Amino acid sequence: MKQALEQALQKALQTLLVDHPDSMPPVVLNRPKQKDHGDYAANIAMPLARILKRSPQQIAASILETVIWPDAVEHAEIAGPGFINIRLKQASEASVLKTIIATGAQYGRVDVNSQASANDLHKNSQQKINLEFVSANPTGPMHVGHGRGAVVGDALANVLIAVGHDVQREYYINDAGAQIAVLANSVWLRMQELQGEKIVLPAAAYPGEYIIQIASDILTTHDYHGLLEMPADARVKLIGQLSIAANMAMIRADLAAIGINFDHYFSEQSLHQGGHVTALIEQLQADGVVYTGTLPPPKGKEVSDYKPVEQLLFRSTEFGDDVDRPLAKQDGTATYFAADIAYHFDKHQRGFDRMIDIWGADHGGYVTRVQAAMKALIQRDSQPDVMLVQMVNLTRDGKPVKMSKRAGTFVTLREVVDEVGADAVRFNFMTRRVESQLDFDLQAAKEKNNENPVYYVQYAHARIGAILRKARDAGIDAQLIEGFDLEAIDLSMLNAAEEQALIANVLAYPDALKKAAERLEPYRVATYIMRLAADFHSFYHKNKVVSDDAALTAARIVLIRAVRQVINNGLSILGVSAPDRM
Repeated sequence: MKQALEQALQKALQTLLVDHPDSMPPVVLNRPKQKDHGDYAANIAMPLARILKRSPQQIAASILETVIWPDAVEHAEIAGPGFINIRLKQASEASVLKTIIATGAQYGRVDVNSQASANDLHKNSQQKINLEFVSANPTGPMHVGHGRGAVVGDALANVLIAVGHDVQREYYINDAGAQIAVLANSVWLRMQELQGEKIVLPAAAYPGEYIIQIASDILTTHDYHGLLEMPADARVKLIGQLSIAANMAMIRADLAAIGINFDHYFSEQSLHQGGHVTALIEQLQADGVVYTGTLPPPKGKEVSDYKPVEQLLFRSTEFGDDVDRPLAKQDGTATYFAADIAYHFDKHQRGFDRMIDIWGADHGGYVTRVQAAMKALIQRDSQPDVMLVQMVNLTRDGKPVKMSKRAGTFVTLREVVDEVGADAVRFNFMTRRVESQLDFDLQAAKEKNNENPVYYVQYAHARIGAILRKARDAGIDAQLIEGFDLEAIDLSMLNAAEEQALIANVLAYPDALKKAAERLEPYRVATYIMRLAADFHSFYHKNKVVSDDAALTAARIVLIRAVRQVINNGLSILGVSAPDRM
């Protein structure tokens, strides 16, 4: 309905702006806060005043003289300084309930195979998107902070796909650098310990039972004495590779436990082995944005014995950064920054129109330098788009939970999932903006009450299932309860305030998806279905669905079936189940 109204106004504007074809503003309809202002309102006359040299009220009057409304419109009027308020005929919006039921899981999504959607997608620039998220170092199990980024990334991918984009989920494996040598040495020390040797773990070593398990597993397939006789460098390399493989298998299992699978895993090592990092530096040198120089002391730090050394530097200040950045260390090896921009340049070469990265909040200072490098390489601003996910404060009955036997220093994601379930983890992680810290109470996440958001929403879905089963038991036609041939059902009697609120809310679902995609805010889907669940519970407590009034019963069954479908669709976007019984 909203789309039909917007299209009608757009056609009217084309007539009014025939002499100004390049000045066509977008038509945006909003729901008035007060019902007596109509069902929809448009302020399109205001931005046209300067173009047409007329008052907004005059322009609004011309629009109303020109527009050809859909049959559902009862009347439209000018209000205030030039708003156009639109009122629909009784039950005109309710008719969409039948469409929702017929469309099913596709309701709210863009059908990329339809010609109309294809045209709309073309206008709105359908994109091939590389969405990189999690990318936890392969040095141990995932912690709950990684889990929040994983859930946000997976839900965002679902949102972007729902509005028609082509999305690849990607995990970047940081399998190069000093942390891998530390991992290998930690495992080797535990292997020695398992052979009866006395060891002293250095402060930098990785603690936790998982290191002991990796050491034990390697010893089942590799002879200890053979490893002992190997050159140290070769041993570190081998144990490092085996340990990375073990940790990545663990990470994949942890992700699978919350229903997340990646389309592509990209190895940092492959950049170095394939010469991509060296080639990247050479290209930047050829472009004249690299020089040999020195950097000042780090800002905000007292460094009394600071000695500047010559390094290979990228002129990132010319592209928006606050300081130039080193591409190579003193020993000539590439910096992590060099590898990272080589990785993002590789994404560009793979043909992605857009790159979106989801990082931990501690990487905030890293955003500008990567975007500066991409601007130098591909002449595009703000690439990659970076979402910074704040930490999770894990509690139990309000008291902090900080330690894990498995990891040694933090609570693992898998431990949380095993305790409260994947649905509770996924939904609760989506209830706030990513830039806000999240308090997650393990006990509250298991409670079956209205304070637990995932239970509240799932219970609405299950309650509707129970009502429909009751209707079936009462002998109501199965076609009404389960079928799609609902044309004969009169929905005009759905005029109670609670019914109207539900109708307006289910109609808002496509817009909620669209805004979530445009703003990269998948949490909007969670908050939307929480509002829908609240409206349903309010309706249920005040209105009886199955009654002696057969016509009203039929109309309300159509209403709750549409509500159930939209809750199901929203939960699917979030990767959360929609149970029929609880």
